[in-house]
Amino acid sequence: MLIENVFIELRSRLRSCNVFITTGVDFTKNCSLKISIQTNCIVLNYYKDKDDKPKRRDSLSSIESLSDWCSDEEGEVSTVIPVRQFCKIIPNSMSCLKIDKSTISFRLLTEPKNGAGGNFYKELLSTNNMESSTKGNSLKLNVKAGEELRLTCANCCNVVSVNSVKFDRILELPTANLDMSEWFCHGNGHGHSHGHSHGETPQTSDTIIKPNKSDFLYRLTFFVVNNTILSDKTNKFNATRPVYHCNRCLAWLGLKEKDSVKLFNSEIKITHNDTESVIFAHKNEQDIHTDDFIYTIERMTREFNLGFQYTVMCKLVLECTVSAVKKQYLLIWVMDKELQVLRNNVQTILLEDRIELHSTTVTKILFKVEFCMNEEVESWVSDPGVVTTEISKGMFNNGLAHLEKMSQKVPECFRNTNGYCVSYLKV
Repeated sequence: MLIENVFIELRSRLRSCNVFITTGVDFTKNCSLKISIQTNCIVLNYYKDKDDKPKRRDSLSSIESLSDWCSDEEGEVSTVIPVRQFCKIIPNSMSCLKIDKSTISFRLLTEPKNGAGGNFYKELLSTNNMESSTKGNSLKLNVKAGEELRLTCANCCNVVSVNSVKFDRILELPTANLDMSEWFCHGNGHGHSHGHSHGETPQTSDTIIKPNKSDFLYRLTFFVVNNTILSDKTNKFNATRPVYHCNRCLAWLGLKEKDSVKLFNSEIKITHNDTESVIFAHKNEQDIHTDDFIYTIERMTREFNLGFQYTVMCKLVLECTVSAVKKQYLLIWVMDKELQVLRNNVQTILLEDRIELHSTTVTKILFKVEFCMNEEVESWVSDPGVVTTEISKGMFNNGLAHLEKMSQKVPECFRNTNGYCVSYLKV
C-alpha cells in the first residue's frame, strides 16, 4: 500500500483544507509521483523508475502538471482518497505543495456545502451556526454532601484523610482570573474572614481561601479542603515543603496553601461503602492524567470564549510545582478550538487495502515548555488576557507526552513555528 496515514484539516468557513499524507516511499530516490485532484477524491499514482533517471521528477515542481498530467501508462501503485462525504474539492486548486522524503502536504480549495453560503464577496450564515457547537467532555462529581468517605493516595491506596470525613458544603470555585472578593456575598470590609485580609490584592486572594472543615471547594480537576481533615498534617516531611506528599510512598498529591490543601483528581481516590472511585469521573476514562489534562484545557478555553462563537485565539499557562523553589510552565496558544479533521483507519488500510476517512472535531494548539520563570513566561503570566491554572506533576508529564504524540500527525517540517510546537487534543 502506497499510503500509510492521511490527515486532513478541513475548514469549511475558509473553504479550504490542508492535506498531510504519509507514505511508505522515499521520494528522494528515483521515482515519479502523480497527484490528481478531482471534485470527490484525491488520486495518487506512484511510478518507480526502471533506469537511473527519474521519469517525471521534473513534474514535482509544477502544481499544474501534478494536477492535470495524464499518461497512458498504468501506475505501479494507485491509491484513491475519497472525500465526497465531507467536502467538494475545486480541481486545479492545489497550492503549497511540499514533498519531504516520505511525506506529502498541500492545500486545496473547497466548494460551499450544498452549493449555499454565498460567494467570495459575501457569506451567508445560517441561524444554527450562531450557537456554539463545542462538544467538551463533562465530569461527574462523585462527592455528595453528608456522605462519609475516605481520601486515599491513588498510587499506594494509603488513607490520607482522618478516618472517614464528610462534607456539608460542596461548592465550585470560579475562574482563577476572577477577583475572589466578588465570589462572596460581602466585601473584605465587613469584618468576616474567608481567608482575606485588607491588604491583599485580587491577584493573590484566590490562593488563600480557607475552607471550613466541612467544605469541599472544587474547580476543573482539583479540589481544596481544610488541612485538619488530613491524617498527616503534622508529618515532618510535608511540614517543610509546599508540595503535599503521601506519607507512605511520598507520591505528589497536591499543594499546601496556608491552612488549606489543594489536591488533584489524578492523584487522589475516594472510598465510599467499600467502593473506590475518583473524585471527578470522565465519561470515557482511559488515562486519568491525560483525561484531566485535556479537560482542563477544553474547560478553560470554553470559559475564555464564553458568549462568543468566533473570537481571538486563547492563551493558557499551565503551571506545575516541582520543588520548593522550582516551577515548570506549559504555554498553550489555542489556534482553533473546533477544527474538523479527516483521518484514516490504519487497520482498514492494512487489512482491506483501501482508504476510508473518518471525521472528528479537535482543538489545534501551539505549545512550548519552559522550565523556569523567564521573560517570556513572565509576560504571559502578567497578561490579564491569559488564563493561568496549576496542574499536577502527573498531568503535566502525561499531558506533554500526549501533545508530543499528537504533533506527529503532521510532517516534521510543519510541527514547529516561531519556537512553538503544533499539536492537537484528542486526535
